[in-house]
Parts: sequence; C-alpha cells; structure tokens
Amino acid sequence: MWDEADEDVSTLGGKWLILVLYAVVVSIAGLTGFLIGALGIRGLRPVTFLGLITFQPTAVGLAAYGVLTMGLGLGVMLGLVIYVSNNYVDEDT
Repeated sequence: MWDEADEDVSTLGGKWLILVLYAVVVSIAGLTGFLIGALGIRGLRPVTFLGLITFQPTAVGLAAYGVLTMGLGLGVMLGLVIYVSNNYVDEDT
C-alpha cells in the first residue's frame, strides 16, 4: 500500500500546523491594526479591550488591540478544541 517514496516525505504534525496558523492569523490582525492606525484615518475613537485597557487609535495601539482581541478569541477556541480532543476523542477509531 505504501511506497518507499512515501516514507521519505516528512509531514507537519496537526498540532504544529494549528499553532502556526494561529500565529499567522494573530500576526495578520496586528498588521491590519498597525496599517489602519498608520494611515491616520480621521474620526477614529479609542477602543477598549474587555473594558480593562483603552487603546488610542495609533498604529501601535490598534496593532496591540488587534493582537490581543484575535489572540484571546482564537486562543479560547483553540484551548477548548485541545481540551475536547485530549479528553473526549475515542482513540480506537
């Protein structure tokens, strides 16, 4: 069923792939926030993260807000997926 050529192909583990995708998506959110802040769009108001931290509409402020928001949102979902897969997946299948 398997050739010798298939054995030489290295694969990226599923967990590592998800972590890399997580880092890419969070980085894109930070870059997008940075670009929006750097463009100096008029009329932007400060944004608040979870009612705790207020970020000014600057390039760094919006980048930090994007990273924190996306990182927390995706991080919670990723954590739930990891918890369920570690505790509730039947390994016999």
